[in-house]
Amino acid sequence: MKNLTQLTQLELVLLKLVAKGQGKWSWYELANALSRRDVPREPDMMVVLKKLIAEGLVQRYIETDSPRDRWELTTEGEILLKDVTDSEMTNLCKYVEV
Repeated sequence: MKNLTQLTQLELVLLKLVAKGQGKWSWYELANALSRRDVPREPDMMVVLKKLIAEGLVQRYIETDSPRDRWELTTEGEILLKDVTDSEMTNLCKYVEV
């Protein structure tokens, strides 16, 4: 599992946004929330989310009989975010409304 020092700013912000959505946000809500943040946009958000899936930090669910997806943290993703230090949280709050 990655630690916080191995995450890019974009990865960390996306993890926090997925956590904020509490499994109810689709890629659209994540993209909308991300658009209001002053963070690097490279690589593309979906590329980063798929990377976070591969690392076991987030999960994507497709709703039954609907094309809508939902994103939520895995247990590993939750554990990783709990390890955020006060200093890191202060810096992160500039980008994510917590």
